[in-house]
Amino acid sequence: MNQEDWPTKDYQTALSYIDEHEDEAASNIILPLDKGITAVLGLPLYGAGFYGIFMLSPIILFMLVTAYFMLVILTADSMEMQSQILFSGGCFFLLWALGKALQFLISTRELFPRKYFTTLSAKGVSSHYSKLHFPFHSKVILAWSDIETTRVYRSLFLAGLFAGFLKAHIVEITSKSGDILKIPFHVPSDQAISVADTILDLINQKMK
Repeated sequence: MNQEDWPTKDYQTALSYIDEHEDEAASNIILPLDKGITAVLGLPLYGAGFYGIFMLSPIILFMLVTAYFMLVILTADSMEMQSQILFSGGCFFLLWALGKALQFLISTRELFPRKYFTTLSAKGVSSHYSKLHFPFHSKVILAWSDIETTRVYRSLFLAGLFAGFLKAHIVEITSKSGDILKIPFHVPSDQAISVADTILDLINQKMK
């Protein structure tokens, strides 16, 4: 691996560490790794291989079918109110049970590995997200000497819908040439300032 390929090397190092320390990764947004690398695991977004998608699809299909039947039952004029409540309650319970099964399946790291995060190392910062997360900022690499400004804000994050939230806090880094790198994270509101300050402190330390 050549010297210019440090983002890939940082990512592989972080990926290996996270795979071997899942409990630590699950309880920490900012994870110091070996070799001076820090991973920011700001969002509970996971990758999915063929087997993961294959096992997930029946649950999602059943949830869609159940939601459809519940809607039909609630809008049917020919059914009595008591029957509507009874059947729609059963559909709601089934949706809840399927949701729990979905949550349990997604928590299986062999099927849904943690693969989307940001790395900070001695050479620079690099984001490792898909284009579904950040269409224009999914794979951005910035050397520390190229950084011009940073800011923190809260924004709509559509991909978070799959993890149960619609807004995320974002540390945005802008380079001297205008390139933008975003470090997203989702925490309770009372912890957001502390997490953002920690990320900014890490950036400032690396830039020195």
